Amino acid sequence: MIKSMTGYSRFSSETRFGALTIELKAWNHRYCNVTVRSPNSLSQFEHRIQNLIKRRVTRGQIQVSIELLEIGSSSAGSLVLDLALAKQYHQKLVQLQNEVDLSSDVSVNLLAGLPGVFDLQKPAVAEEETWAELQSTLETALDQLNVARQTEGNAMCEALSQHLGAVRSLAEEVQSCSEGIMQGVQEKLEIRLKELLSNRIEIDPDRLVMEAGLIASRSDISEELVRLDSHCKQFEQTLQVSEPVGRRLDFISQEMNREVNTIASKASSRAASSLCVSLKAEIEKIRELVQNVE
Repeated sequence: MIKSMTGYSRFSSETRFGALTIELKAWNHRYCNVTVRSPNSLSQFEHRIQNLIKRRVTRGQIQVSIELLEIGSSSAGSLVLDLALAKQYHQKLVQLQNEVDLSSDVSVNLLAGLPGVFDLQKPAVAEEETWAELQSTLETALDQLNVARQTEGNAMCEALSQHLGAVRSLAEEVQSCSEGIMQGVQEKLEIRLKELLSNRIEIDPDRLVMEAGLIASRSDISEELVRLDSHCKQFEQTLQVSEPVGRRLDFISQEMNREVNTIASKASSRAASSLCVSLKAEIEKIRELVQNVE
């Protein structure tokens, strides 16, 4: 069954390095494009996250938002003093004090607040252990996303089947309108010729049949109707395929629209022309839905 490119999921888990929440938002896109927003402590895993998602998602824009509430020792760190930098600051401040003749002294509070004198260094992260827990949470969020996309895909499949049924019904009506076209064209041609010649010249029946046949052949839509029916069958079969088929369905719907355009250009009656308008409307609905199929 087909799968939609639209979906949403949010999953939270408790890990050794904190409370982790991953939110996934997906919508339609021509290719598979993944963007990741993560805290600085997990930014090193963004490339792995993108690769993991691309292995499971063929098409769509996927936005990944990661939240991490660090707890316990994972958020602790050690305060490091850069004594050499502090001495350089002190030396320059004393020099400045002498140059501009300032009376105030250089205090410890002033030095401690200068950039780089004190730095809070967090403990090194066990990369592979962290990735294992991050990956597990991401896999669960992806499972939920795919369930959402499959659910919407099932609803889309039902709607597409209904529109496809409407296309077939309308095509059958067009076929009914086209029956007897040869006889109708011959009758109209005979009436017209009689009007033009005022019945002064006898019309050759064989020539009349030949001319009517030529005109009718230009209005014959049987070949287009056969191809349209074939496209409908291909479309229906493709809906049952488990692999991503969005591009294939889009191509088939374009071909369906092409056949209807040709039928409309050949239509020799108002009824057939009206049915072609309805056909194009149904196919356009199909094409709009197909744009969101993975």
